[in-house]
Amino acid sequence: MSNIDTAMGYVWLVTKSNTRVAQLNAGRDWLRVNLTTSLGVAVHPISQALQEYPEMTESFNNIHRLLNAQGKTVQMLGRLGYAKTVPPSPRWPIEANILRS
Repeated sequence: MSNIDTAMGYVWLVTKSNTRVAQLNAGRDWLRVNLTTSLGVAVHPISQALQEYPEMTESFNNIHRLLNAQGKTVQMLGRLGYAKTVPPSPRWPIEANILRS
């Protein structure tokens, strides 16, 4: 069983074009999706099939077909489910990054 088989649901973002503006807006929407983690829903990106290089052409075309997005661009793909709360990652104190002359 793979990670994709364990999902309770999936989320994807599709745009009509692949312009830089469409990409930026999709990124903003993806951040909103990620905010659902505050509601206990975990989001795990699984966007490998969306890569645009020759070795991924078959996967890219298949995912667009499966999501009925021919002629559009699937910008992001992820699986949804419930997961344990992840603690904040450790951060350096700001003083560690300031150089004084």
